[in-house]
Amino acid sequence: MTHSNMNSIFKKGLLLMAVVSTLALTGCADDKLSDQMQDDDSMVESYKIGFIGPLTGNAAAYGQDMLAGVNYYFKQHPTINGVPVEVVAEDGKCTGQDAANAAQKLITVDKVQVIVGAGCSGETLAAAPIAEQNQVVLLSPLSSSPEITDAGQYIFRNYPSDAQVGATLANDVVEHGYKKVAILSEQTDYAQAYRATVREHFEANAGVEVVVDEAYQVDNTDFRTLLTKVKDAGADVLVSISQSPVGNGFTVKQARELGINIQVYGTDSMTGPEYVDTAKDAAEGSYSVLAAEDSSREGYQEFAEAIGTPQYAMLFAAFAYDAADIVATAIEKEGYSGEAIRNYLNNMAPYQGLASDVNFDENGDNQVPAGVLMVKDGDYVVRDDAMMQSGEEKWKGMMP
Repeated sequence: MTHSNMNSIFKKGLLLMAVVSTLALTGCADDKLSDQMQDDDSMVESYKIGFIGPLTGNAAAYGQDMLAGVNYYFKQHPTINGVPVEVVAEDGKCTGQDAANAAQKLITVDKVQVIVGAGCSGETLAAAPIAEQNQVVLLSPLSSSPEITDAGQYIFRNYPSDAQVGATLANDVVEHGYKKVAILSEQTDYAQAYRATVREHFEANAGVEVVVDEAYQVDNTDFRTLLTKVKDAGADVLVSISQSPVGNGFTVKQARELGINIQVYGTDSMTGPEYVDTAKDAAEGSYSVLAAEDSSREGYQEFAEAIGTPQYAMLFAAFAYDAADIVATAIEKEGYSGEAIRNYLNNMAPYQGLASDVNFDENGDNQVPAGVLMVKDGDYVVRDDAMMQSGEEKWKGMMP
């Protein structure tokens, strides 16, 4: 081979290497451009925020207040990093099956990376496995079942667990000197988890005996047979645990009709106009143990005025507003993906919200103080715990 031929082959080799190198560099550039397009907010038409809550049925007031809080937040903050926000709301109807269907639709059709919800504990427990499997964050502003603590790494809530609130209820019963407790509970995830919690606390106290512990079907409206057992057992306090304010209302009303004039305790589902409307005068003096409302928190009064009269409780709207704020901040700082949002929540600095402070623990739970409301003259008032401990009661503030 001549020197001239060897030179020609060498030049062709250099040319081939240059072409290959150019193609390789072009491929790398395309990959980088693709990555930039995924991270660039300008490439996203909107951020879809899913919502699940009971918007129809006996618990619709819960969901309506939650949705009002979420919608109000995004009315104030319609964009995140310049990208419009779209709230996609689905009706969980306070049932597991409807909530599961809603979660499946939000994740597979709407492609959401985060869901604010659900409301009822049964909704959240049914939606949680679907969110967990798809690595979508589910942040509940209302569900309280202790079972949610172990629902998954993508499941959070800023509302307190009944494990905490149930302890407050049981301790309050003990502090008031009651000895014989009757528990009537609905056969729902929420009610049965709460029942197990309060019963455990009662059994840990030697001075209190659970003399009746009966469960009933969902939507039951006749409690006379169960209440007769309460009367015959000589109970001096009744704990009514229904997921619906109407169910609690029927229980208390029929108890009074049977001449059972003992102290009644309930949960956060024993607040709101539907309970008083159903129980009528029998509601007077009943106690509800729930997350403590503090209307002196910064921005709370302005928020309440903007929302107007709640369907159930202003506090529920405030918890949902806080959840929306936390989600929006996570997207703003870390990006719109379930993993990024989860990582932000896991490492989030303590947050000061309208409803409460939020500091998620390793299980995605938030510790929120519980308080006791009492029905007085048809309205809900907050007991002054300092006066309660001295054996007296005085009233302060009105629940919006």
